[in-house]
Amino acid sequence: MMSNLPWRVAGVALLAVSVVLYEPDAPQAWQRLGLPLLMAAAAWLMVQNVVAVALGTLLLAAIHGDPGSADPVEGIGYPLVALAAALVLLGVLTQRFRARIAATHEERWRHRRGTAPDAPATAREERR
Repeated sequence: MMSNLPWRVAGVALLAVSVVLYEPDAPQAWQRLGLPLLMAAAAWLMVQNVVAVALGTLLLAAIHGDPGSADPVEGIGYPLVALAAALVLLGVLTQRFRARIAATHEERWRHRRGTAPDAPATAREERR
């Protein structure tokens, strides 16, 4: 835990700088889209959990996005960020699900074959 402390402190510093520079009504796309993405990177440095950051990014980008808007940041940028975050979230959760299934695969087959340590070896032993 303490070995990650420099990265976490860097994340806090990066987030502080991003918050100070952020202006939601600025005309520049880097301030309205780039800085929030930098804030997401800073959040990842602090928590080091890609699922939490992807979920937060997905929710915030979906809230601020407006696919029919003439503004390119709201009309294209935020929906693309939301889509990317959703894909990352789906990919990580699918990978974790498959890893869990693979980890328990052999145990399930042993149980089905009746060779599990706590399973009876024969039907006669099962009736006793």
